Amino acid sequence: MPVAKIHVSLPNDLLSQIDERGQARSTIISRDLNRLYTLYRRALRQVNLTVDEACLIVDALNGSITTADDAGLLWARILDAIRYDKLDEKWKIDGKELVEKLQQLNELQAMAIVDAAERFWQLDSNDVREDVKRCFGIGI
Repeated sequence: MPVAKIHVSLPNDLLSQIDERGQARSTIISRDLNRLYTLYRRALRQVNLTVDEACLIVDALNGSITTADDAGLLWARILDAIRYDKLDEKWKIDGKELVEKLQQLNELQAMAIVDAAERFWQLDSNDVREDVKRCFGIGI
């Protein structure tokens, strides 16, 4: 498989964690990102969001920053967006049901949703629903 050589800047604490895993930093970074992205895809399939639920989430997370430490509070962000911005009405979904679904997620599933939303916002979207389906793996 062809590879691209790039330069990255990493915080020292992250570099130490990479070095704990072996000497070949590039190989370790590539392997670990591959593992993470595979886990995200699997986690998204477990969540089973509808297109409209995913559209609401994308809408609610526009411009937000989420870390692994606060991913478990995804449901609270969505609840606020429903309460204050009426996104459940906009996307014609049962907001209470979505929040309950999100409260049941583990941190990996929540972070996978955040990652999908972040990927969506990197697109130059012409068809929101189709791009959401692709980013969230809906119907694939």
